[in-house]
Amino acid sequence: MAHARFDKLGRRLPDTGHGCGCSLCAESNAPRYERRVDAMREGGEWGSLQRRIARFVRSFSSGRPTLA
Repeated sequence: MAHARFDKLGRRLPDTGHGCGCSLCAESNAPRYERRVDAMREGGEWGSLQRRIARFVRSFSSGRPTLA
């Protein structure tokens, strides 16, 4: 599945089939960009639980740095 790509100004880049979609990648025939699958970022069944635990722990922080 192809994902939309945008330049630094927020304009959508065309899907050229090479690299990130910019004209430089298209002109240089860069290999097609493929999104890596990272097991740590997939989430899975633990993803929502980890987010809830992190939110719970953050609720105890005062927001101010403390001296050691």
